[in-house]
Amino acid sequence: MTVNQGGKLTLDDLRGRELGIPRTLPAFDPDTDVPASPNYTNPDSWLVMPAHFSREKQPVDVFWVYPTILSDNVTYLMDISNAALREKAHWTLVEQASIFDGQANIYAPFYRQNNVKINPLMLTEAKPIFDLGQQDLIRAFDYFLKHFNKGERPIILAAHSQGSVRVVELSKAGELLTGDAGSLKRLVAAYVIGYSITPSDLEQNPLMKICESATETECFITYNTISDADDKEKEGPTIIPGTFVVNPPSWTTDTTFVPASENIEAVFFKHEHPKNPDRYPNFAAAQIIHNALVITNISNPEELPATSVTFPEGVYHMYDYAVFYGNLRKNVGDRIRSYLEKDNVTGK
Repeated sequence: MTVNQGGKLTLDDLRGRELGIPRTLPAFDPDTDVPASPNYTNPDSWLVMPAHFSREKQPVDVFWVYPTILSDNVTYLMDISNAALREKAHWTLVEQASIFDGQANIYAPFYRQNNVKINPLMLTEAKPIFDLGQQDLIRAFDYFLKHFNKGERPIILAAHSQGSVRVVELSKAGELLTGDAGSLKRLVAAYVIGYSITPSDLEQNPLMKICESATETECFITYNTISDADDKEKEGPTIIPGTFVVNPPSWTTDTTFVPASENIEAVFFKHEHPKNPDRYPNFAAAQIIHNALVITNISNPEELPATSVTFPEGVYHMYDYAVFYGNLRKNVGDRIRSYLEKDNVTGK
């Protein structure tokens, strides 16, 4: 394969390549495999909140980037007009972004995300494809700032899985409020769960920092949940060696064991009864071990089945929000209050 003279891969450089892990997709054709870019002046390019979400205006805005929902065997990029995929994106608002319901105004753009099969290649061979979604999010965030937020409210960044990859990569590049100290002051926190942030990432953008307490602001929260089975960390595709890890029941980065009594509530939303999820107080204990968040003393392990070859048994990626739902929801409120109190004191 040849690379253009600038040394950077382009979409045309990928023409004819079959990309994907563990299974390849058909040969990539940039003429037919790239859907139209979203038009963020059109309301159809934004997720609509489910009916049970709060309609009251809150003092903080959330910019939500949904995780991977595209997993067929033929499509490289999400077509945001696809009704089935739009419904899957809506579901992430219910089971994950609902931690912000009644605490912050949720804004979530549709974007041309990658098929899960090229996620392992999104920052390498498939980066020209990945970059299309990044360009979408840059434009969406700019529109959000100018037309929704208008500089009137502080902002929370939030995501999971592929969404977190995108927020982290954009933040490293100085996008999404991390381009200068003044913009960073508008950030309550960034919940980039289900991915990794390493010291080299922070070296690339020193304005980024990891949250060390429950009320710290202008910082990033990241963790990947796994079982305590031997070598389970090695099976987590989103776990990068050397990553920082924040433990949700304690909101610290130390290795102290946190008992299940500190796990406020795990919440599992089911399609059969979305408004009445299954709730389990004190669901699991948690401890940071090496590069992952290990949970033990699980009260209801049947809620954590192995669901895909991408995330095998004991890699609880799909449930990163669910297991700590109560702690996450409380923490959102704590950080918002901390931010607003500091804002009132400093007049920033």
